[in-house]
Amino acid sequence: MPSVFVISREPRTRSAIADYVRARGYDAATADSYDRAMETLGSSVFDALIVDVQGVPRGENGASFAQFNQWLAQVLQKQPPAMIYLLHKGARRPHFRIEGAVVKKPFPLEAIGEALRERIGLPRHRGNERGLDLDLASNTLRCGERQVHLTNIEATLLAYLMEHEGETLHPRDLLVDVWQYHDAAGASTLVRAHVSNLRRKLREVLGTSDAIQTIRGKGYRFIA
Repeated sequence: MPSVFVISREPRTRSAIADYVRARGYDAATADSYDRAMETLGSSVFDALIVDVQGVPRGENGASFAQFNQWLAQVLQKQPPAMIYLLHKGARRPHFRIEGAVVKKPFPLEAIGEALRERIGLPRHRGNERGLDLDLASNTLRCGERQVHLTNIEATLLAYLMEHEGETLHPRDLLVDVWQYHDAAGASTLVRAHVSNLRRKLREVLGTSDAIQTIRGKGYRFIA
């Protein structure tokens, strides 16, 4: 499972990003200061670091971003993780000793997901009882020797359904969590069309499409 380390002094930012990446199948750990981040990174290895570029609050002691930036270059330069920096819109961009993506704050959480997908891919998701293997790095769904290619949104939707196996998910919730839409108008039509495509492709590899159930008036449920 790909691992992500989130470093931010802001509790809401830290927890929101950690919850988001865990929901998408990554392992996540957090640190609330650069000092604690250096302690952790001295003994642990991560596939990606999400670093909130912040100053040290007035009256507090601790490492600054400049010190942390220098430390990263000295300790992790030989095998650097994928780097994603969070920077306030309009703030001066520092010289990053390890290059990476820059996401401007405020940002939608999907901006973090996109940056992670581009740099470390996405974890595989398995429907173990059926032998399904969803490879999100290549958007390929396999079962035994059969395989089929999914579109980006089909792969993301199926991964979300598999992560919430057994739960009934309303189209409005899917539109927000999968499509990142905030207006649920037309949710049923859009989601129904993609579920129909997914069922067709599931039938190609499984011989049946009953892994995705329709719960009348409530939504959809994935059953492994």
